[in-house]
Amino acid sequence: MRFIGRHATAALAPMLASVTLFAAVVVAASNREPSGGGGAVVVQADARPLVEEFENPATLSGREIYKRLLANRYRRGVQKLEIISSDPGGSEQKTVFEASLEDHRDETGEPVDGLNASVLIEVSSPFDMRHTAYLMVSKEPGPDDEFVYQPSNRRVRRVDLKRTPLLGTDYTFDDLAYHDLDGATYKRLPDEVFQGVPVFVVEAIVTDARSSIAHRSASYVEQEHYVPVRIRYWDEYDVEIKEMTVEVDSIEVFHTTWVARRSQMKDLLQRTKSKSTVLELDAHPNFSPMFFSVRRLSQGR
Repeated sequence: MRFIGRHATAALAPMLASVTLFAAVVVAASNREPSGGGGAVVVQADARPLVEEFENPATLSGREIYKRLLANRYRRGVQKLEIISSDPGGSEQKTVFEASLEDHRDETGEPVDGLNASVLIEVSSPFDMRHTAYLMVSKEPGPDDEFVYQPSNRRVRRVDLKRTPLLGTDYTFDDLAYHDLDGATYKRLPDEVFQGVPVFVVEAIVTDARSSIAHRSASYVEQEHYVPVRIRYWDEYDVEIKEMTVEVDSIEVFHTTWVARRSQMKDLLQRTKSKSTVLELDAHPNFSPMFFSVRRLSQGR
């Protein structure tokens, strides 16, 4: 069965081209009034402004659009995510985890004490993965640090999470990782309309193909708030392998925080799919100094 096999792989060689699962939750400086209604639990964000104010969006280059996309994320945050994965036979698996992120860079985008960003993933479901935790620390210069804690042996191990499925889903750990603007080259393609919404289209080609499953991607970016609503991925042989889409009508504004609560990742070769829902979002948490540390990870759950 698909899920057992993929979890067995994850347990032996634990598992993160692109933009991230965090891209489904985007913060933009905005003067628009917040919408009402329920949905995900959201705490007001520590928002970063847009990188620059360009007078005419029609003149934006692919790199400038992608720069805005990457900038419109919160500096720190905690998401609780539920992912429902299914295979062609109709079997389903539910995965629930909490993902915490902190951007350590200063206001000019430079690393602080050699650190770019940290991501901590703590698993609560399925039961056999409960209390498993992953820590990813992006460093400048590299290499990055990546660790896993497994409750079965109560040990922390250094691992390589690149190109690895995320907990048996169609997402990868790379979809939750820190991404640097200089990790790819960009080309703006003709604008399109996706689910009735005008979008920029930006092609990105990674500079180091070994660091990502995808060699090339095309991001469809909503033009008002720079929310990626569709991302297509191709491998080094130019075969389209994955597609991520956002339900545009699930994008909600909470004060200055724009939340795409529902997205889906399809594996076009395996014909599997994973639907992600943001259950909770705290975009202004208070992390302790040791929160993103191996020492804290080694204390177990």
